[in-house]
Amino acid sequence: MDLGVVVGGDLRRLGGLARQVEDAGFESVWVAETARSAFVQAALACQSTSRITVGTNIALVFPRSPTITAMSARDLAELSEGRFILGLGSQVKRINEQRFGVAFEHPAPKMAEAVEVIREVLATFEGKPIDHRGRFYSVTMPPFPGAGSAPRPVPIYLAAVNARMAEAAGRCADGVMGHPMTSPEYVRQVLRPAIRRGAEASGRRGDDVNVTTGVILQVSEDRGEARREAAMQIGFYATTRTYRPVLEMHGFADRIEPLRRAFARQDLPEMIDVALPMVDALGVAGTVEECRDRLAAYEGVADRVILGGAWVGPSEDRIAANHRSILQAFAPAG
Repeated sequence: MDLGVVVGGDLRRLGGLARQVEDAGFESVWVAETARSAFVQAALACQSTSRITVGTNIALVFPRSPTITAMSARDLAELSEGRFILGLGSQVKRINEQRFGVAFEHPAPKMAEAVEVIREVLATFEGKPIDHRGRFYSVTMPPFPGAGSAPRPVPIYLAAVNARMAEAAGRCADGVMGHPMTSPEYVRQVLRPAIRRGAEASGRRGDDVNVTTGVILQVSEDRGEARREAAMQIGFYATTRTYRPVLEMHGFADRIEPLRRAFARQDLPEMIDVALPMVDALGVAGTVEECRDRLAAYEGVADRVILGGAWVGPSEDRIAANHRSILQAFAPAG
């Protein structure tokens, strides 16, 4: 099982964080699209490293033209000399409509078509024509000339929580990215079977699709502190209805509405109290030894696990300390 690490924060320091992940011997380093652009962060990580795989976890699909996404992926593949993975995600309805002003329609088939267009645009850099006239996108003109093809094919991964998106990813993607609020059981019982169904429907094997998942990893010698921090992050994610199937599978559906009410009041202590019983099932939190035991449960279930700490709740100092603990405790070279 490969291990990657999420980096983020101040752009002036991000390159140094990526180098630390590489120097520690991790397989990959990943950037998210939350407060900052995924592609700008990925460019800094690519420029600052020389061996490690760099990926977006994730870059948003629907607010961008597939052509722009493909051009950005080609550029990052060039900058990294072929070390780049394009991880894409749909995000949820409210964020697409209220933050980015774009329609949220039929996300799984639209995502699959976006991947198709991105691959067709990437092929234009090799001199192939494009004439895509689909259900959601029409692209009949290649980018301007002047940029060559990527050093090697760009792997495309799709973020998937629910079975329908995982099936779509199985049909069209090189890999699937599971959500950080997850469990080995969810990956095994929901994601992998859905990926296999999608892959087989397109004439592929399920094993042809890399299964990558994030985890919420909070490390502290004060295990109570680590668990409270993980609970806050889990509680934040659980307010989003898209993630309900994960909660239902683990028997936590009754906690969704109390969490939503507490979030609306910005009652963070109440959110932590409600979410605390969910930590053992949906997070990795505690001392180093406890976290190692919990993470070992993903062996044979996921091909890659991306380690990232809570980013809702902890202070900047705790976020930095947790990142250091992850590098020290889980570095393959250590």
